[in-house]
Amino acid sequence: MTVKGSLGPDCKDQVEAFKADGAKEVGTVEGLKMDVNIQLGAGCQYDTIKDIVPIAGGDPVNLEHKEGEVWLVDFWATWCPPCQKPMAHNEEMLKKREGDWAGKVRIIGISIDQTREAVAKHVETKDWKRPEHYWRAKSDCSDQYKVSGVPNVMLIDTKGKIVFKGHPASRPDLEKDFDDLLAGKEITGKGTAATKPAETEDSSSAPASKLDPATCLAAIDEFASTVGPALQKDEKIKEAAKGMPRAFCVMVYEETYDPRSQTSSVDWKNYRVLVGKQDAINSCKEVIEANVKGDYEVVLREQAF
Repeated sequence: MTVKGSLGPDCKDQVEAFKADGAKEVGTVEGLKMDVNIQLGAGCQYDTIKDIVPIAGGDPVNLEHKEGEVWLVDFWATWCPPCQKPMAHNEEMLKKREGDWAGKVRIIGISIDQTREAVAKHVETKDWKRPEHYWRAKSDCSDQYKVSGVPNVMLIDTKGKIVFKGHPASRPDLEKDFDDLLAGKEITGKGTAATKPAETEDSSSAPASKLDPATCLAAIDEFASTVGPALQKDEKIKEAAKGMPRAFCVMVYEETYDPRSQTSSVDWKNYRVLVGKQDAINSCKEVIEANVKGDYEVVLREQAF
């Protein structure tokens, strides 16, 4: 079960209170995820990133913006090929402009690697000593800034406002961006438009799902306890699946409850993924179609070779 929502920065106090109260209420309920956050992006004030660790080691630190400074915060990873060129460019820019940018421009790398040691070794090997390097560790900064993939960068102006968020390739002349922001100028282009809070769908007028959750769950229980194991033991499928790279049949059930309309919307799918020789695929399909029946949507993905 997931409780989720995305609100604007003006709701920060309410969201933090909700998350704190929610954590107390649900305790350690297995399978429950709280995903309620503030949506921060271009046009928002920078919100302090907390609990990141310097790659040299030591205690976690917080990144607090100081008025007058222009920042580039670069979320990246050592194992990410597209991250390497932007990080190398960060090093080049600081080397070139260290005389007139000193004390004014900060380029901050936050690695999402599994270990601090991996980041430290990579940075040392590449000799990227001018940017400031941190390891994300247990910080929630990726959720805080909705970083779902890397590389992902943010530009922050002298007043602490996020003026760009996105892929570094969207800013072909970062050196000019820094100079413009130091001069108090605005930058334009993709990723600079003010972020709008995600709109919540008004499901009060949406038709209720035709699927009954209790009926669906009972059928899924039967599939898990009886139908599925029978498929795994079926001699025809066992023989066909021996040479197939992928052969599986799974149920995926998702229920969304809207407290305003007090209705549930059910999405129930049966995925049948079959990859291999056509004869083997046909054999598996025949058995599955004969034994797996219900009101779900069948998603058939087959690839013959």
